[in-house]
Amino acid sequence: MAKKEQTVITGKMIEIKGFLARHEIVKKVVNAFIKTEYRKKGKGVVFRYPVENLPDEQVLYIVRPGHKKNFDFKVDVVTSHVLGSGSHEEIALDLRRKNLKSPRKFKKLWQAIAEIYHCKENDVDAILKKRGGLKRPFKRGAKPELLLKVIKWLFIMEDIVYWDNEGRSFLFNFFKYAANENNKSRLKEALEKVKDPDRLKSFMKKCDIEWEPYKR
Repeated sequence: MAKKEQTVITGKMIEIKGFLARHEIVKKVVNAFIKTEYRKKGKGVVFRYPVENLPDEQVLYIVRPGHKKNFDFKVDVVTSHVLGSGSHEEIALDLRRKNLKSPRKFKKLWQAIAEIYHCKENDVDAILKKRGGLKRPFKRGAKPELLLKVIKWLFIMEDIVYWDNEGRSFLFNFFKYAANENNKSRLKEALEKVKDPDRLKSFMKKCDIEWEPYKR
């Protein structure tokens, strides 16, 4: 029996910019899902939403349904993004390589990631204007603009899925730990075993990396 083809419905662009706190971001994104998907859901129906304009006339999409239920989504990372499948581990290792090869430039990139994490500015293009050096790519890995825009939406996804927990903080501090861990064997163990904030905090404590809570 032939497999039923998917029906893909593309919604309007969801723009998250400025100084919106995470609860305001969640409300805006979830309301966009409800408005578009009301009475259109069904087996084989996929929804995608443009969320960021990328270099070379590309667009970053988020796609629903995600891996979990309710309002979860996937950030649609494609081959040209040079991030593999866009998993948390692949992004963490890309950040780590950047830190090892270009620590001074990575410091600026990390400051931009922290700005997005704390919702001080949710417009990546505005952040890049302030930090002109980040418009130039690193010698290897994903471009800073692409990384920042993907990470921004991974933070938003964590807020939606783990609203009652430390999802956004867990992901930010996971990246922080992976980028700064000096012990390769301990990093390998952490990548295999860390599944929750408490376990990550214990690994960070072993190498004197401070957990940074969300401050907004």
